Amino acid sequence: MLSSIPPSEVAVRSGLIGLLLLAAPFLLGADDAYLYEIEEEAKRQATMLIVSPEPPRPATTDVSPTEAAADRLAPGLDQTAFEQALRETLPGTYTLYQQFDPPRKKQVYEAYQNDNRLAGVSERVFQLLSANP
Repeated sequence: MLSSIPPSEVAVRSGLIGLLLLAAPFLLGADDAYLYEIEEEAKRQATMLIVSPEPPRPATTDVSPTEAAADRLAPGLDQTAFEQALRETLPGTYTLYQQFDPPRKKQVYEAYQNDNRLAGVSERVFQLLSANP
């Protein structure tokens, strides 16, 4: 059966997992706890991609508040609250975020302000991680 997740959402999530796998060689020197966090985050995101055994719902623009909250950070957080939410929701991404200097952290925070989806925040972290310093 087909998933109720739109193809564009699947592509973004698949891309993020791919980026995570591409970042793995850079992380080989990291400690075990760090790698464990990355692995757990990848597993959580991968479970979102598994095809649901439920029949597909009719295409609507309505999303239940529970579904919306599951893949978004709360809107309007200040930078400290954003960092706390990121640490609790995406610990692997947060660990990478902590390695950034203040200007790059600000870029991630600004990306969150424009798009509070977890996929959008993770994507921005990976973009900055792969960019030349």
